[in-house]
Amino acid sequence: MSGISLVDWLVYGLTGLGVFFSLIRFLIGPTPFDRLAAVDMMNVMIVGLISILAFLTENNMYMDIAIVYALLSFVETIVFSRYLERKCGEEK
Repeated sequence: MSGISLVDWLVYGLTGLGVFFSLIRFLIGPTPFDRLAAVDMMNVMIVGLISILAFLTENNMYMDIAIVYALLSFVETIVFSRYLERKCGEEK
């Protein structure tokens, strides 16, 4: 594939729009659990964008980056949810 087609631009644009709306949800989320879900959704979309970039450029290094990012995202979600569990448990 020599260039980026219109469909590729559309996929990048819509995924970027999803990341933007997730960022808004993160900033104005009424509860910490909403913010956690927004960050997790942003991370999934970013991994998708990196994977699409790896496919378009035919460069396997981007897939390695996407895998490491996904693993770090998973660890971040677990750590933050445990923090929220302890924080909400103390309030009761």
